[in-house]
Amino acid sequence: MIAFTSLRLDGAMTSTATAAPAPTTDEDAPSRQALITGLTFVATLVIALLLRGTAVVGIGVLFLLFVPLEKLFAFRKQKVFRRGLLTDLTHILVNGLFSAAGAIVLVVLFALPLIWMRGFELVGYLPTEAAIVLAVVLVVFGNYWGHRLTHRVPFLWRFHAVHHSIEQMDWVASGRLHPFDQSFTQAVTILPLFLLGYGGGVFAGVAVFITLLALFQHANVRLRFPVVRWIINTPEWHHWHHAIDAPATDKNFGLPIVDRIFGTAYLPKGERPTGFGIHDPVPEVGYLRHLAYPFTKAARAGASVTSPA
Repeated sequence: MIAFTSLRLDGAMTSTATAAPAPTTDEDAPSRQALITGLTFVATLVIALLLRGTAVVGIGVLFLLFVPLEKLFAFRKQKVFRRGLLTDLTHILVNGLFSAAGAIVLVVLFALPLIWMRGFELVGYLPTEAAIVLAVVLVVFGNYWGHRLTHRVPFLWRFHAVHHSIEQMDWVASGRLHPFDQSFTQAVTILPLFLLGYGGGVFAGVAVFITLLALFQHANVRLRFPVVRWIINTPEWHHWHHAIDAPATDKNFGLPIVDRIFGTAYLPKGERPTGFGIHDPVPEVGYLRHLAYPFTKAARAGASVTSPA
């Protein structure tokens, strides 16, 4: 209340109280953010339709495949149209364009000191079978260390934290990646292949394999996949990588066999994660906010307290 004092004609003082203006609040912030998120999704959908029409159709097919699977064998009961879904779909629609360009730039930069190796095309001296086996080995080890570095290096973690901000795990959540984070991991993965003289077809195959594996390993399913669970990344395996449980911190970076070699495998019998997410203040929704987050003071503070692997 604000009191106004006035002087009457007889000289007496009187006070009149009036209500103070209502304080401004952020109640409208969620609706404004929802509007921005929706408009961003529509814009990226239009762009994706124009530039990657087949990819949009592919996402529709994946939706029809994974949604029934996640409903029938759900690890956690959650809504299909959950909070953050449009943000994650936006990531899936446009990140591929940014990350592919970024990966090319980073590969070239990383390769400069050893670019002379590319000219020898060393892979050409190997039998086809040996070249394939070598490519697989290089990819699984390169992907492991590219991923692990994003946990060890505070600067890289600022970008990778966007992915680990996922609190409701499903196939769409696999797309929540900062483009630079995705570019860096891809670049480290294919750099050895590039130096040894492998062609663009191999790079494309690696990208498709990693994308499909990411969709599968994030799916909200409780299936355990006996035997296979120690060969490829299953949802049970990768969910532990995102777990909030302390024993699972910085575990399960890549294929199970590689994690076992480097002592970072974690798959306790008969247990499941109690939850997902991180303490870093990554915005829950908003593609543009995710792009900006690594450059904020909050991100720098979060990176400084994150325990590396």
